[in-house]
Formats: sequence, C-alpha cells, structure tokens
Amino acid sequence: MGQGKVTILDVAKHAGVVPSTVSRVLNGYPDVSEETRTRVLKAIETLGYKPNRAARVFRTGRTQTVSLILPMVGTDFYIRLINAIDGELARYDYDAALFPLLSQRRLERYRDPGALPYHADGLLISSLNPDHLFPGGKIPADLPTVLIDIYHPAYDTVTVDNVKGGYLAGEHLAERPAETFAVMVEERFNTPFASGVFRDRLQGFKQALLDAGQPLPEENVITVEFSWDGGRIAAREILNRCRGPINVFASCDLLARDVMDELRHRDLPIGREVRLMGFDDQPWAEDCNLSTVRQPIEAMGAFAVKLLLKRMKEPDRKLTHKVFEPQLAVRGSTKGGESGG
Repeated sequence: MGQGKVTILDVAKHAGVVPSTVSRVLNGYPDVSEETRTRVLKAIETLGYKPNRAARVFRTGRTQTVSLILPMVGTDFYIRLINAIDGELARYDYDAALFPLLSQRRLERYRDPGALPYHADGLLISSLNPDHLFPGGKIPADLPTVLIDIYHPAYDTVTVDNVKGGYLAGEHLAERPAETFAVMVEERFNTPFASGVFRDRLQGFKQALLDAGQPLPEENVITVEFSWDGGRIAAREILNRCRGPINVFASCDLLARDVMDELRHRDLPIGREVRLMGFDDQPWAEDCNLSTVRQPIEAMGAFAVKLLLKRMKEPDRKLTHKVFEPQLAVRGSTKGGESGG
C-alpha cells in the first residue's frame, strides 16, 4: 500500500469482496463462509488495517466485548476453557472480559444490573447456576447469554454428559472387581457456587457398578475439598481402611493426581494394586499414564461462542441445549502397568 490510512475499501479490494462483507466479518456475523472470512482476515493482517473501535461503538452501540463469569481462574479446566473462548472470539474481532466470582462479595456486586460484566454485547457463564446466583434465576441484565458446563431450561447451554462419563468410568473399573471407592469434590448445594457436575458423575458411576452387580457402599464415597492435597487426604483414608486390590474413581483429574502422589509415596503399584480413574483428560494426564474420562473442553468453548453470536443476531431463536459426549481414555493406571511421572 502507499501512504495514507488503510480503509475498509482497501481491505475489500485486497480480499476481492464488497465492503459490506468486510464489515460483516469485523462484526462477527456467523453467516460468512470460512473461506471468505479467512481471506478477509488475511487482508486485514497484510494491510495492517486497524478498525476504529471507538467509532464503531458510537455508530452501532456495540462494544465488541463478551463477558465471561466463572467461579475461578487458574485450574486446568478454566485455563483451557478461557483460551478456547478467547481464540474463537478473536476470529470474529471480539474480546473476552473475565469476571471470576471468587466470593460472596463479588456476587452481590454482580446482582446489580449496572455492574461491569453487563457492559458487553453478550454474556457467557461457566459452571454457575443462575438459580443459585440471582433471585428467580434471572440474570440482572437483558443480554444474550449462553451457559457452559451447566444446564438451565431458560438459557442456551453447552454441557458434557457427566452422568454418562461417570458411567463409563464405573463400567471400566467393574471389569476387574475389587473394593471400589469414589473420591468426590465437595459441593455445598445450598451455596451459589454449586454446579452439580460432580454429583452427576457420581450418579453415573454408581449406576454402572449397580448394573454390574457391584453396588458402591455409601461409606466408600470419600468427599474432600477442592484443594491441592484433597486427593492425598482421601487416599490416606482409603488405604487406612482397605488392603489388597482397590479401584478408585476420582471425580476430576486434579484429585486423581493427588491420589497418585500418595500411592507413589507408599510404593504401591498403580494399575495393579490400585486401579485409578480420573475425569477431564487434562493435557498432563497422558504423561502420567492416567486413565480418565475425556471431556472436549476446547470444543465446548468454541461452540458456546458460536451459539452466543447466533443469539446476538437472532434474539428470538429457539433455545439450544448442546450436549457433548464424553470418551473413555484408558491408560496404564487401570491396565495393570505402573504409571509414568
């Protein structure tokens, strides 16, 4: 290009499209083909075109921002989800604004319709039930909204079938009958922070064992706080109560890794003396040789963004409740081989 500011007309000419198509790409319209969107974005990058966001906000009333309310940041699940959401939003020239709930004090602020999370074009809420957050289950601001990792009949939702995931874990462990335990994350169901996903996983796990004729005794469900040593505390309790072959289902990979650490500390062969299943399939699970239930976190985040953009364009469209299928990832921690480090 020569001297002067690059305009939307320059981008359109370079990409071989009309200016309105460039505008639709910049404004996140989902009805643009992937080939055209890629061509326009490449032209924008090549020419160094910088949209005047302030002018666009003034002209359209849109901020090009989506707010994401979630319980916390820093865990593997939420890091992966945030990255997936942010990456997908970037394809449509949107930014993600993160609002971790963290405390009752912040929740009180978010119950105000004028709170910062609602100064956006759309809202994503992860792992939090509006019925527990807001009076009557109604989000304070009238914004297009999609829930992730939680089902609610009044909103678009994107979930994984946690009951089926728990069932897959129970079915797999039942192939080699042994004294069986479940290590669960404590969910205080009378608080705003309970999602119910761990309860669903336990429900499926119990049903699989029952169907296999190996019902799980209630005293074999060990409930611990979601912490860095919760799994080790549970493992100590299990090992103090039981000797010989043991099957253990941890309701998330973080707890499974803690259980693994305690077993190694006691020189117990993982996969033979103790068979261990997790849930999530975090990136490090394969290196640890951990059998687990895989949930497609990145696909869930990307789908939620697309669903939100559709809701923003079509406010009256029929609600969508997308349920992703979990998959079993069988590795050494249940196949009889010592797990890696």
